[in-house]
Amino acid sequence: MSDIISAHGAGRSESAGSTATDRRVPTCAAARDLITSLLQRCAADTSATRGDAHLAVTELISNAIRHGGGLTGFSADLSPDSSRLRLAVEDADSRLPRSPSETDRFQPGGRGWALVRRLADTCSVTRLPGAGKRITVTFAL
Repeated sequence: MSDIISAHGAGRSESAGSTATDRRVPTCAAARDLITSLLQRCAADTSATRGDAHLAVTELISNAIRHGGGLTGFSADLSPDSSRLRLAVEDADSRLPRSPSETDRFQPGGRGWALVRRLADTCSVTRLPGAGKRITVTFAL
């Protein structure tokens, strides 16, 4: 069974096959708290991963709010064997994140997506039906 923590339910546990999803909007701090709660369940030292995941989720959520038309969903879960942390952030905009080559190097900002891609082991972007997108990142533990 995979532990799933949604934006609303810190400490709530559901089966990996559950279709119940809470779409309430968390703050960056709430998302970091959920990640910390999940990682505390792991036997291995997750301090380095925790820092990377905290930074990545802060970038993803702030970008969803600032550039993506608002945050529409968030989830965090551990793989069944607790070897991977998965984070998913959804927003209201179907446009893909900008790549670093599209960012003016002399302007502030615009480097969050490159940072997330460097921190996470995997990154994927899925356009959602109707509108919006989900960015899913994973971290090895």
